Amino acid sequence: MKFLLNICKRIVFGSIFFLVLSGCNVGKNEPTRDTISIVAVGDVNFGTDYLYSSIPSKDRDNLFNACSKIISSADIAFCNLETVLCSGGRPSKNPDGKGMFVFRAPAEFSRILTDAGFDVVSIANNHIRDFGIYGEKQTKDALKSVGIQYLSIDGEIAQYASGKTKIAFVGFTAGLRNRSVINPENVFNEIRELSNKFDILVVSFHAGAEGEQALHTRNKTELYLGENRGNPVLLAHGAVDNGADIVLMHGPHVPRGVELYRNRFIAYSLGNFLNYGWKLNTHSKIAPLIWINIYPDGRPAKVIIYSFIQNKPGFPEFDKQHRAYKLIKTLTDKDMPSQSIQFVE
Repeated sequence: MKFLLNICKRIVFGSIFFLVLSGCNVGKNEPTRDTISIVAVGDVNFGTDYLYSSIPSKDRDNLFNACSKIISSADIAFCNLETVLCSGGRPSKNPDGKGMFVFRAPAEFSRILTDAGFDVVSIANNHIRDFGIYGEKQTKDALKSVGIQYLSIDGEIAQYASGKTKIAFVGFTAGLRNRSVINPENVFNEIRELSNKFDILVVSFHAGAEGEQALHTRNKTELYLGENRGNPVLLAHGAVDNGADIVLMHGPHVPRGVELYRNRFIAYSLGNFLNYGWKLNTHSKIAPLIWINIYPDGRPAKVIIYSFIQNKPGFPEFDKQHRAYKLIKTLTDKDMPSQSIQFVE
């Protein structure tokens, strides 16, 4: 575990934007003591070296320069790894099919993640088997080699300890596989079992429709190319009802609103964070970084939204226009108005 730092001394960008949560009296510049700090970002994808090369070369060591101080300052830092890390192998799907993408980056790119400060990644997503079981195993080996824990569709969870506080992360995704969001009762049963073993449980869902039209959170099942991608509200509320303390969603490739439900924090989509070589649009290029201070009993103490933007070729830079914060605020106000969250500049 990294030593908990006073984040107020680490701000290098001037203005920050944050949420005041009900029952929390922490001021803007007051350190939040006796809490655990968790940083969360959405999809990280290094492009692909399959068929053609669109992976970073000269700038590969500088991808997270704008945000690594924040990421490495948190006790635990999380992202969704939206690619396979391996060499060779055969793709498991046809990249020429509608909406089909095959992602592969060299195994040594795992070092980029740990150098940036990430501690845990979700590989419970729809791209971890782009190169079949072979690619998944190579990815796991690459992450293990640099000390990064991962959440998988095969049963792995991440575990940490902060003093006497035991923390776990678990991940779920769509599709006909283990830990699928299309079987919510199985999901909730596992969450309940894990919650009984750990003091803080962070649940990651790779779920929801995709694209610029998928900004809003609806309490209904969402589809993408005909595939059931789960009901985000049902999943998030059900996770909290069964013991989750933080719910982090990703998959739509755009940010969504946030919610405080039963005094537990939910982010309905963290959007993209680093998507090298992609065509990024108005909202898919917006890259929020969320800092959560959480008490040992699971209650959030403070949430800070840092705004980054992915400019070509697709890595995060600080956004002086604070578009991530503004978009999340707007979507929260529209989709889940609540008096328990106050956005503060």
